[in-house]
Amino acid sequence: MLTLTVLIENNSNRDDLIPAKGLSLLLEDGEDKVLLDTGTGSDFLRNAETLEIQLSNIDHVVLSHGHYDHAGGIPALGNLVSSRQNRPTLTCHPDCFIERHVGKITNGKPVCIRKLDAGLNEHDVREKFLVRESKDPLLIENKFLFLGEIPRNSHFKGGGAFGIARHNGRFVEDFLYDDTGVVWKGKDGLVIITGCSHSGICNIITRAQEVTGEKRIAAIVGGLHLRTAPIPQLYQIRNFFKKAKVQKSFACHCTGRWGRLWLPNNTAIATGDTLTFE
Repeated sequence: MLTLTVLIENNSNRDDLIPAKGLSLLLEDGEDKVLLDTGTGSDFLRNAETLEIQLSNIDHVVLSHGHYDHAGGIPALGNLVSSRQNRPTLTCHPDCFIERHVGKITNGKPVCIRKLDAGLNEHDVREKFLVRESKDPLLIENKFLFLGEIPRNSHFKGGGAFGIARHNGRFVEDFLYDDTGVVWKGKDGLVIITGCSHSGICNIITRAQEVTGEKRIAAIVGGLHLRTAPIPQLYQIRNFFKKAKVQKSFACHCTGRWGRLWLPNNTAIATGDTLTFE
């Protein structure tokens, strides 16, 4: 059975928990435990403590992508586990550590407006975590699958550039090729857990089905980056969910109220909520 606990989300229904822009989800199946994302800072640790969840013994951490509101808590988690002899494994795409900004390229020069990366010191991260970078799918323990880089299908709307990033010493449009998700398989099919779905939720679902060979989708959980999405994109996603027979969705964070309105069988989730799947 999968138990998913929301440690950080933009909203909270409890006064004793801290809501914050970002996402952090704890995934547990028996002895297998994975922390997906860490929000912007240490708030997810405070919430875990309030919820009486022990994270100092976490063995597996996954970053859905390198934006500050998902990877920003890595230093705080690193400090928590720094005294351990066995470092936790941090699984991510190689692009998770690159420099990123809201901005554009004008006349061949970058115009940087606001920082988007988490400002991680890669050397410090590698001292406190066993970093496992991959563009390919990877099994995490026995129950969870890291999807790696998501192929983009031009038929699906979304998955375009978002800001600019420094690649090999020069700024280019950022297509967030590091954006990915984690998959768990239960009796009703796949539970697909995402951070922001910058690569496009339809692409992520398709990739999960291809890699696992399982077509049934029990649930979609996480951010879908639809808060300002145009109607044609939302209409396409709605139809895709119906055609794929997505049984439930728990879209949150960057999905926004506008995006959630278009999703069939969606239930809003917030900081402190717990979901279970068999």
